[in-house]
Amino acid sequence: MTSEKTPKDLLIDKLSRKLDFAEMAEKLLHVTYNLASDKLYTIDDALPELIRIIRLLDYEQESIMDDIIRLEGAVFEQNE
Repeated sequence: MTSEKTPKDLLIDKLSRKLDFAEMAEKLLHVTYNLASDKLYTIDDALPELIRIIRLLDYEQESIMDDIIRLEGAVFEQNE
């Protein structure tokens, strides 16, 4: 069995990534807006959400790097 993804799988992956980034951006805007406008919303309230966003960004960065490494391998295999 090959590890190559079908076009449908690739589309689902790309759409999921776009949704992840959109969700992270929305959460970041929400936290920023609340910190700027709400006197009761404190940095202590924001920290858990910010830490979660940072973790999600880190996971996404790892996934992107894995894709780059996989694609580099495929390119080098074709050149040999």
